[in-house]
Amino acid sequence: MSTFDRPSFYYSGQGLVHVAARDAAGKPRGFLPLGNCSKAELTSDASTLEHKESQSGSRATDLRLTTDLKVGLSLTLENLSSDNLALAFRGDNAKVAGASLTAEAVTLYNGKVLKLLRMKVSAVALKRGATVLTAYVNDATPYDYKLNPDTGTIQMNDGAIVAVAALTTGGTVPTAITVGATTSVTVANTAAVGDYVVFTGFAGADAALINGKALKIVTASATVVTLDLNTTGKTITLGTPLSAFDGTALNCDYTFATQYRVDAFTQSAQERTLLIEGINTADGNNPVAYTVFRFVPDPAAVMSIIGDENIAQLELKGSVLSDALQTSGSKFFREDLLRGV
Repeated sequence: MSTFDRPSFYYSGQGLVHVAARDAAGKPRGFLPLGNCSKAELTSDASTLEHKESQSGSRATDLRLTTDLKVGLSLTLENLSSDNLALAFRGDNAKVAGASLTAEAVTLYNGKVLKLLRMKVSAVALKRGATVLTAYVNDATPYDYKLNPDTGTIQMNDGAIVAVAALTTGGTVPTAITVGATTSVTVANTAAVGDYVVFTGFAGADAALINGKALKIVTASATVVTLDLNTTGKTITLGTPLSAFDGTALNCDYTFATQYRVDAFTQSAQERTLLIEGINTADGNNPVAYTVFRFVPDPAAVMSIIGDENIAQLELKGSVLSDALQTSGSKFFREDLLRGV
């Protein structure tokens, strides 16, 4: 060992990251831990101006001036709580107490998935007017919809396996049907080309081709819709039909469990103070603390919602601004540690 060597104190950090709003005096309004943070990095970037002398013939650099100093902070969060998501996406988060909803408005789109306002639902009654529609039981029993109670989603029956049950009850009554390469139905209509409609109640030997199925409208007027259904040579008569067009108003009664809601990008940029309570695992777990006075996070660039990784991560980056309210020491951040020499 050389006489002039000095001991090296290595650093490998772990710890807790806390965030706080700032009061008018620049002081933290109480810290809240962010949960597991797998990485926290401070960065700095200086822009410089270099001047060349014009006397020696060498054009040597004789001045280097810092013109811009930027300090940044990035955090990799693994706690995707509602408050962390609100921080990452400049939003609001709120706890929604479990309750019951009556007659929530739902719009029918045949064969498609509809979303209720809440998730984790129970005691669901989907209705058309006063008629309670039929929930799925099995593939042999007519039904109107399937329910995913965890997400509060409803998939309307398209009739591909079994016909709808009560969906057309109270619907507009067709007055004529014309078979052919496409099938035309005379009925009061407000639907548009590309919408879907379900009819029930037509009669005749081949009525099963149309009854209870979601069929695409290829032409439409106020009195006639033409369906993407080839019934050439088939026997379908009027019978006692009813209809259910895309856009029909439904309503739903249900109960939902307590849940949390995050609305993204409802807030402007908010300044925060960060406190990192760390330990140096390369130095006997000695404590270390970092205080970042003014941190303005940018909106998170990426949030993995579906992926193959075991744990989703949320990367939060932002600027560390100079804090004029700090009257001594650094105006950016401070590190407190036990080892100094």
